[in-house]
Amino acid sequence: NLTFLAVYDPWGHSYSCVILYSLFDLGLVKGDTLIELTATSAHILILVAADYFDDIILLQPCESDEQEAQKWLNKEAGAIDHSHLTTFVCGLKEECTEWEEHEEKTRRAIKQIVRWDITKDNPLGDVVLAQADCVLSAGYLDLVSKDHEMYLKLLKQICSLVKIGGHLILTGFINITYYMVGQHKFSALTYNEEFVRKSLASCGFIIERSGKEKNRYNSDLFDYEYLAYFVSRKDREV
Repeated sequence: NLTFLAVYDPWGHSYSCVILYSLFDLGLVKGDTLIELTATSAHILILVAADYFDDIILLQPCESDEQEAQKWLNKEAGAIDHSHLTTFVCGLKEECTEWEEHEEKTRRAIKQIVRWDITKDNPLGDVVLAQADCVLSAGYLDLVSKDHEMYLKLLKQICSLVKIGGHLILTGFINITYYMVGQHKFSALTYNEEFVRKSLASCGFIIERSGKEKNRYNSDLFDYEYLAYFVSRKDREV
């Protein structure tokens, strides 16, 4: 499974994990609290973050993902088996850690699982969260935003979760037009790198580091050109 993920990884999980370990190891992004919002219930990036953050909050975009996350957290029967992802993450670390041990460490770090419902004016509903040292959002905005205006609105809501001086780690699929879920094809928001840079600046963030990796896979799952990441520090509230 470790070899499979490293060789065939069209969603870019391995690239994102390596980037995160680099950022956290170098101390470029640090703190106690981290909030994660992604478009998948496979929280591979949280498996990385658990080595560096003691207080992690998962935001879940839909009820089914929220239920799956709770089942995994509570080790309930029928929970999705993420051991292959955990094994991959453990393989990236300097020290040797058994995957079961690392999953337990991750469970201890996750303090809350909260629904994030974009059909509401405030996606958190009645839940009030303290601003975090780091917010991590991977591929989420690309898949849920119907247009650039919606992207910017959601980005501002995500940015409001970051404290002044804290960081937003944002990954996205540059020039994507569609993605597949099973046999179903969905439109994705198409944008370029400059759009992301301007959007982050308008939210009061300064980009400290960024990079991108070309899509090397001839996959029907989606058609993005690059997987890009942006590490931004919150300079001001807007």
